[in-house]
Amino acid sequence: MTTDDLIEIKTPPIVKPKPPSATSIPATLKTMQDEWDALMLHSFTQKQQLQTARQELSHSLYQHDSACRVIARLNKEISQVREALATLKPQSGTTSIPQPAIASEAGGLATQPIEQAGMSAEVIEKLQDKATVLTQERKKRGRTVPEELVTQDQLKGFMTTASHPRVLKRLMIVAKENS
Repeated sequence: MTTDDLIEIKTPPIVKPKPPSATSIPATLKTMQDEWDALMLHSFTQKQQLQTARQELSHSLYQHDSACRVIARLNKEISQVREALATLKPQSGTTSIPQPAIASEAGGLATQPIEQAGMSAEVIEKLQDKATVLTQERKKRGRTVPEELVTQDQLKGFMTTASHPRVLKRLMIVAKENS
């Protein structure tokens, strides 16, 4: 080990014995009052921290609940869209040849050809070919790790140079106020 590997240990100062003047009753009462004040101050700060933690927890729970509701709503919409898409897909036994239809007019019946709704077989084939190509590209991307990512060895070499919890706390408060 070198001196650079050593970490400074901070310990509280050694408690010094009380001077003889502190043995009188008024001095003892003053010492007790000072200790009581310090204890109450500590209790007050603990209560403040507890209240802040409760507010942050409440806010986080609210955000989680709203996120769950949004996810549930989106899942419901996705299932509705999938059902609608399934009903719009052409059946495998149907033909895509336009059939003439009869249109009625106010004055009587007339025969006019009306185009069949839907996509032609050529358009469907192009869409399926493109979907196959895109799916293969996505699968290739999923198997390989992007080169711009940091490797595990580089990540192990990272060190914390500074930590500012009060700044982070202030940023969280500002973010809450803006939301």
